[in-house]
Order: sequence, then C-alpha cells, then structure tokens
Amino acid sequence: MIPMKRILSLISAIVCSLSLLHAQTTAITVSGNVKDKDKSPLQGCTVYFIQADTLVGGSITDKKGDFSVKGLQAGDYVCRVSMVGFKKIEHPFKLTGSVRLPQFTLQEDATQLKEVTVTGDKRNIVHSSAGSTTFFLSEHAKKAKTAYDALLEVPKLVVNPIERNIKLLTGESPIILIDGVNRPGYINVMNPEIIESVEIIDVPDARYLGEEGVTAILNIHLKRVATPTYVNGNIYANHALTYRYGVTGGGAELGNAKSSLYLNLQSFYFSDTKSNEYSESQSGDIRRKFSGEQLYSANSYYAALGGDRIFSDKNYAAFALKYISNPSDTESHRQGNVEYASEQKQSDATVYNQSDNKYHLATAYLYYKHSFSKHQSLEATGNYSYSYSGSIGEQQEHNDFYQYHNLIDYINDRHYGKLDLDYTNLIQGKYSLTAGSNTSYSSTNIDDKEDCFPVYNYKKWQEYLYVGFNNNRSGGKFFYLLSIGMDMLFTEADGVKNHYIDVLPSVALIYKFNQKHNLNLSYRRHRYSPTLSMLNPRNTSTDSLLINQGNPYLRPSFQDQVRLSYKLSYKSLFLEPYISYSYSSKLINAVGTLKDNIYIQSYRNLLCANFLNAGTSANYNLPFGNIGMSAYYERRYQKGMTFANADLWNFNMNAYLYYKQVSLSLNMGYTTASYGYTTKSEGTPYSNANLSWNLPKNWRVYVMGQYFVGTGMWSKSWVKDEGYTSYKANYLTDRIPTFSIGASYTFKNKVQNKWRQKKQFNNDDRELQGIGVK
Repeated sequence: MIPMKRILSLISAIVCSLSLLHAQTTAITVSGNVKDKDKSPLQGCTVYFIQADTLVGGSITDKKGDFSVKGLQAGDYVCRVSMVGFKKIEHPFKLTGSVRLPQFTLQEDATQLKEVTVTGDKRNIVHSSAGSTTFFLSEHAKKAKTAYDALLEVPKLVVNPIERNIKLLTGESPIILIDGVNRPGYINVMNPEIIESVEIIDVPDARYLGEEGVTAILNIHLKRVATPTYVNGNIYANHALTYRYGVTGGGAELGNAKSSLYLNLQSFYFSDTKSNEYSESQSGDIRRKFSGEQLYSANSYYAALGGDRIFSDKNYAAFALKYISNPSDTESHRQGNVEYASEQKQSDATVYNQSDNKYHLATAYLYYKHSFSKHQSLEATGNYSYSYSGSIGEQQEHNDFYQYHNLIDYINDRHYGKLDLDYTNLIQGKYSLTAGSNTSYSSTNIDDKEDCFPVYNYKKWQEYLYVGFNNNRSGGKFFYLLSIGMDMLFTEADGVKNHYIDVLPSVALIYKFNQKHNLNLSYRRHRYSPTLSMLNPRNTSTDSLLINQGNPYLRPSFQDQVRLSYKLSYKSLFLEPYISYSYSSKLINAVGTLKDNIYIQSYRNLLCANFLNAGTSANYNLPFGNIGMSAYYERRYQKGMTFANADLWNFNMNAYLYYKQVSLSLNMGYTTASYGYTTKSEGTPYSNANLSWNLPKNWRVYVMGQYFVGTGMWSKSWVKDEGYTSYKANYLTDRIPTFSIGASYTFKNKVQNKWRQKKQFNNDDRELQGIGVK
C-alpha cells in the first residue's frame, strides 16, 4: 500500500485533470467462440469488452457458441466471458484490426450449476458491489422524452417527471452526479439514449463524508454522442387548474466529440395560496387560542450553464455556473382569546403577522482530471459560492391585557470556497486505493437592522483528509470497501472559538451467494454541524411570548449506523429487506426555559439517542412498466423525551405503466407522526399521478393530479416542554385534490449517433461492472 504521506504530498503538488480515450473511425470486428470443458458450444454466454475500465461493447453467444462485436476502436481491451453456473474468463488483448480471439473454455462452478438464467431484458440485470447497486435501463426507457422519464423504471427511486425531482424510497434526496462529477442542471437536458447505467450508492465512502449530510448518491453513467455537432433539449410548462401554481422551463445542449455546452432555465410560482390556521399554546400562566387565514406566495428562479472539454488523452475539464433566487412572503390574520389561567381573566384578541423573505445563491464549479496512466488519476474540484438572504418579519397583537408590536429585519450574506483533491490508483486491476483532501472556508455575517446589537459573524475552516481501499473490481464472492476520514473543524461564532477533530469511517461488506442474491453489512459515521440559525444568539421570533435564539457554543453531533441488508434479484423481481441501528451522540435538540411567562427556546447538545429501523423495498418489472413499494418502521429511544410513544411508520408505493404512446406514473406515500426531543409532527398522505400522451413531432401533453388520497393537505405540530405547550394545525383549502395540465416539446439532432469513448468518472467504490446484452 502506498504511504498516506506520499499520497497527500503528491495530491498537494499536482494539478489534476481527466484522461479520456479518443475514438478512432476504423470499423473493426471482433469474434470468437465459447465452449465447455467437453467441447460443447455454450449458448447464452455474456461477452463484454472493457477498455480503460469502461464497458464499451458486448454480445451474447448463439447456439453454436459464436459471438461477434462490430464498431470497436483500436486499442487495449479485456474480453470478459461469463455465464451463470460457470467461472468467468478474462482475456487481455491489443486490437489493431479485425480479429478472431482464441477459443474460450468455461469451467463449471458447482455453487451455481442449478441457477443458470439468461435474460434479454436489461432491467433484470442488477450489479451489486460494496456500498452500491447498479441498474440498467430498458430500450423503452432510452427512448423516453427526458432523463426523468427514463429513471422511472429504476428500483429504489421515486421520480416525478413533471416537477422534475428525484428521491429515494426512504425519503432521502440523493446527490446527483454525472459520471462521478457534480454538473448542476445537466440532468434536465440529458439525452436518455446515452445513459449506460444508474448507480445508487447507499454507503458513500469517506471521500464524501466531509460534506454535510451526504447519505446517498445517485451516479448516472453515460456514453456520449460523437456526432460532428449535436443538439438536444426540451421546453415544458405545467400549470394548476384550481390555484395559482406552475412551472415553466427549458434547456438545451450543444456539443461534439470533444466539447459540450448546456444551458438550463426554470421558473416556478406559487401565488396566493390560502390555508386555515388553528393554534393553542400555554406559556406559564398565559393561555392563547387563535384561528384564522394565512396567505402564502413563493417564486423560484433557476439558471445553470455548464460544459466540458477533452483537451487530450490525459486531460479533461468541466465547469458549471448556477444561480437560484427564491423570494416568498406570508401574511396571516387570526382571531381568538388570551387568558390568565390563575386569575381566570380572559380577553378577545387579534394577531396580524407578515413576513417577506428573499434568497439569492450564485455558485461556480470547476472540475479537472489528469490521468497519469490507465490506473492512476488525480482530480481537482473547485467551488465558490455567494449567498444573500433577507427576512423582514412583523407581528402585531391586540387584547385587553397588552398591546404588542415587533419588527425584525435580518440580512445574511455568506462567502464559501472549497477545493477537493482526489487521487485514485488501481492496483493489479483488482484493488482500488483512493486518498485525498477537502479544504473549505466560509464567512457569514448576520445583521438585524432593527436591534442595537453588532453584526453576528460566523467563520468556519475545515480540513478533511481521507483514504480508502476496496476490491470491487476483483472476482470471487466477497467484496469490501474500507475508508476513513479525519475531520478537522475550526469555528468562530460571535467571538466564541471552537475546534473539533474527529474520524469518520465508512465500511461496506458484501457476500454474493450467486448472481441472484447477496448479503450486505455496512458501518458509517456522519457528522452534523449546527446550522447558522442554531448558532445565532439573536432572537428570530416575532411572537410576544416566544423568544427563539441560537447557541454559539453548540458542537457538532455524530451518528454511527450499522446496517444489514439482503438483496434478491430474481428474473423481474428486486427485493431488499434491511435492519439498521443508529447511535447519535451530542445530539442537538431544541429546549427552552420559562421566564415571566415568556418561553425562551434555544439549542443544546444532549447526551445521546438510539434509533432502530427495519424495512423492505421491492420492485417488479412488467412487460409494460414496473411497480414498486417500500415500508419501514423506526423506533427512537432517548431519555427525557416529552412524547413517550416515538414510533414512526412509513409506506410508499410507486408504479410506472405504459401502452403505446400513453404512460402513467403513480406515487403514494404516508408517514405517521415523527418525533423530536420536545416535538411531534404529522402530515397529510402524499399522492401524485401523471398521465402523459406522446404526440407526433416530439410533443407531449400531460395531466397531473395530487393529494387525491386522504382529506386534502394539512400539517400538525406539537411542542411540550417544561412550562410551555403548543399545538398548531394548517389546512390548505384549495387542494382537495388538485389537478394541473402541461405540455412539453423535445428536440434532438437527427444525425446518426456514434459513441464517444470516454472514461467513466466513477470512483472505485462505485465501479461499473454491468454487462451489455443484445
């Protein structure tokens, strides 16, 4: 193993970039034959060709055991031949022209003889490695209008192709990478035809644990179109029928064999949404009850510009610029009463509340990779962002006991810079060593123009070092991923300085009984830093009986999780039951004290909490789509919780069905009450259905229905602490249910596509080892 100091020295001294293979134009045919030990031809063997760690072609043997692949370019290859029930064979060779490879003779594998299965449906090909699962798309999916439509058939994902969002069945929002690179907005213009595979990383290695809250990654592997010049893109619009809600957007990509440039724009509006509010609270001796109406409006504007460039066989770069603006405002009028419980005095009361919020974020990404050889590479990623937010809040209260008026006017600006260096070395073609560093610095200023306090300043410098090792490219039945990161944080909040040093390990083990089922065990540790609102000691509440202020002495909390899962991939069925245990230390909880009938809420690092989680997910591929479901149970154990019953259940069902030019996607989910140390919350069941009809000339129309299960859209929350209780309910009156209509237009160049041979940007813990099927 290469010493850690040597690797870090190499990383800090070299500017990184990416190497890619240039495709040659000569058409070449590679053929061969496969037999068993008795010299009998083997039909249905999978034959695939790997060049520079990238799957570039494949075939299946015919009844005579013959195979043939056309279109490979000159270069060095590995031909891999496999069949369930037999041991696989690999044959490295140099390709200069059409050639017939030497005879392949497969030896029986006694552990798999009874389980020989050959399938031509790529959806049924599932590759599991330590920490991740890779799925392949059907030909129907690759002909979809957008990448979101194509991803509807991927198990473990919940995709809304109309609203263009992706989540896991567990509710997590994964980081979306394209060939291992963060390319904001590119998925919106991506041509589904170039998607090679989809990788869901459940256990990210230590490389990603320096980021805040990275629990899952969706990595989309591509083949790139190599026409002299290609153009593809789409425009879309979706608007509600019963209230003022809609999304309009579009994007396009222009490229050739060496470069690409894309632009994506989107506008979202959510105007004058009415809801009925009801609240009860008791703060010391004062009881309050109010009901009324709230009016809410929000807009969102999104723009992303990006591209990439192959400079040489060893150098590759990509960039992206992103801008987001999210203005919103809320206004509510409530009537009720205020009561002094001890004196049994009561008065009618009115409350007026108004808030106006603005948020702007501008981000720039630059990625560069250099390949020293086919087995060693160095990557550098730079990231700078600037954000500005403003919040004006006002509340007026009138009753016979007191008159109250409060105004806050916060502005928040933040500068953030980050540099990642990542080194990868493939050893003996089987083992992967990774090491690197993440260095970041941020400075945030928060000022309330209405108070007399100085500007609140928060600075954070983070240095994160990691090393990892895995054998995901090796043969056999047992695979592992071992990685660990050292996390060093130095912070200064309102003059209070803190520094923390901790280790963040990530371990994933997988044992494959055969190609159909395997057992997975993982352990990982996450760090959760306090947010700025948790650290800011200024009051951010406009309520007369509630002060909400942060605690600059907060420390990060940590969660250690052990997860055991079993994965079954049998014909059209994918099934994954699991059980996990999590231990959270130094957990950040909202707690409060009572003073003069005013509840002062802040945050503290409490001792610990334990979480037990068990569930399952399943997906079944139909000839005309797929159906999936998931369910899990979570139990929280923590001393001092004010709500004793901390059980949580989650259910989710999704389906994607199509017939000729008509398709239907459906998703329904429900989560029972969730709990915090002093809180409880509930929400309405979620339901969404999209009916689409593909029209001639690349047009499509669709109808979307939401919240058709249950009694409309609502939310409820409770707080119970010493001397203080509250209950709030919010009912959206115009969503029982809601429907919207939309249309989209997709355009693609009609030049014959050729594949751009380009290295995958995947890390070794996410190695693509799928097979191509004709």
